Amino acid sequence: MLYEKLNGDMRKMVDRYAQKLRPLDWNRRSDLLIEASLSFGEEQAPDKASLASRGFVTAVLERFDAPEVDDPRQALLYLTSLNPEHQAMAKDYLDAHPEMREIVERELGALSGE
Repeated sequence: MLYEKLNGDMRKMVDRYAQKLRPLDWNRRSDLLIEASLSFGEEQAPDKASLASRGFVTAVLERFDAPEVDDPRQALLYLTSLNPEHQAMAKDYLDAHPEMREIVERELGALSGE
């Protein structure tokens, strides 16, 4: 897990943010987490910004410890995660809900600037 590789200060920051997001639905979590991750990436060199942003998303998602993906916005976040288990869970969800695939992929493209 990426979270386990973070230093103590980063773990505290991720824990605080995950705690704030935990009571929210996936739609709101997604909006806030993406916004926070983009600003987190701005503090990095341009060649490392995307990786830093995705790392932040990954670490926060790892704190939720969700057993499965059951929402399209959750799938979107899990596809941006660096954790291969998250990505596999999102792909399983999209395979089971093909009607959501186009929506999620369009939003994912918008996030990556495509």
